[in-house]
Amino acid sequence: MTLPLCRTAARRMACAIVAAEVRRLRAIEPPLPHSYDWSETLPIGDEGLGLDSIEQLGAIGALAETFGLDDGLLGPEPPRLVGAWVDLVMRRHAAGDGQITVATSGSTGSARPCLHAVNDLLREAQFLATQVPGRRRVMALVPGHHLYGVIWTAILPTVLDIPVVARAIGTPLDFTAGDLVIAVPDQWQAMLRMTRLFPADVVGISSAGPLDEGLATDLLARGLARLLDIYGSSETGGIAMRELPSAAYDLLPRWRLLPHGDGDWQLGDEHGRCQGLPDHVERIGERRLRPIGRRDGAVQVGGHNVWPGRVADVLRQIDGVADAAVRLHSNGRLKAFIVPDGDHQPTALTATITRVAAARLSPPERPCSLRFGDTLPRNMMGKLEDWI
Repeated sequence: MTLPLCRTAARRMACAIVAAEVRRLRAIEPPLPHSYDWSETLPIGDEGLGLDSIEQLGAIGALAETFGLDDGLLGPEPPRLVGAWVDLVMRRHAAGDGQITVATSGSTGSARPCLHAVNDLLREAQFLATQVPGRRRVMALVPGHHLYGVIWTAILPTVLDIPVVARAIGTPLDFTAGDLVIAVPDQWQAMLRMTRLFPADVVGISSAGPLDEGLATDLLARGLARLLDIYGSSETGGIAMRELPSAAYDLLPRWRLLPHGDGDWQLGDEHGRCQGLPDHVERIGERRLRPIGRRDGAVQVGGHNVWPGRVADVLRQIDGVADAAVRLHSNGRLKAFIVPDGDHQPTALTATITRVAAARLSPPERPCSLRFGDTLPRNMMGKLEDWI
């Protein structure tokens, strides 16, 4: 049975997609009001969102790429109201068999498109809704154009028939009993430092990166009623979930683990399709797993995929750097070990590295800590080892 895309969910997704596109075009933050609830009667141009003609073209293009729109859906006049964008989406997805394309959250400037059947996402949200009963509203701290936000801040609220309130760290959060808080690990870390005691009956959801078990324990000790950690990717959607303090994840109903070579595993769905896992995993029984390491060498910084090897390559190209190694710091950012070429002092080289990193690396890729030495740290076997 196919399920139709709800108009409210389509509107929330469309608003987030347009906001992200305008952010890209204007290269400033924030470009538009941070909201998932622009009125459908709000004008797109000067009397409302204030998009100029180029930005309006960018907006309709971004919506077309995400929702699979084509010019056969367009009317004789360009869209003038937010509701006209939603009309286009609903015409395309009226039959309930549509697909949407989301981008990976990579930080290398080349986000990959990932195609998903809307029906799969709706069924995932319906199951997840059964895991968080009694919620009165969704508090969204993540954008609605990446897959995590699409499921939890656009589709799931319509399944539960509860409102969505957008919040940002650094502004009053105003949690109340019955809230379902959607955030990433770095945001949970910030909330821990800013919140002495959570109100009763607040449930948290975390995804887009590993959630430190010590952080989870501290959040629960501060009064968070429950904390669920979702394991997944832009390519697969949600794969498994755990309720802290459990260390193992339970597979979502859609998936099962299938052997994939010697001691390795892949995902299989109810249609017999196979999908690679983003991590090497330890299988625990029939339907439980524990991730034990990324396959592609990426790490998560602020909810973004970052490749330390790529960052190290950029650092090695800097004049004065003979060699470099990059790893994830215990504070959740990257750190770098730098071997100078002998002609440059660390103080001057630090300034150069900072300048080049600002020009060539995205914020999540920029090392926040630099350590200098004559050689890279290696163990007795010659393998690169960690440093303090």
